Amino acid sequence: MEVGKTYNVVFSTGRYEIEYENRVKCIKETPKSYRVERTDGSTRLVGQDSIIKLEEISGHT
Repeated sequence: MEVGKTYNVVFSTGRYEIEYENRVKCIKETPKSYRVERTDGSTRLVGQDSIIKLEEISGHT
């Protein structure tokens, strides 16, 4: 992920749990995780090792 870009992300949160975050903007990168901002303004931490699928959205609004 790159800071300032918008993505759809699929990631694991537990051994058998998968979560989806659509249209989130990467606002911070750390050595092991990314801080993403949702469209409603809330943020979420996503671990780099837990990402299963990452799709960049171009031409976002």
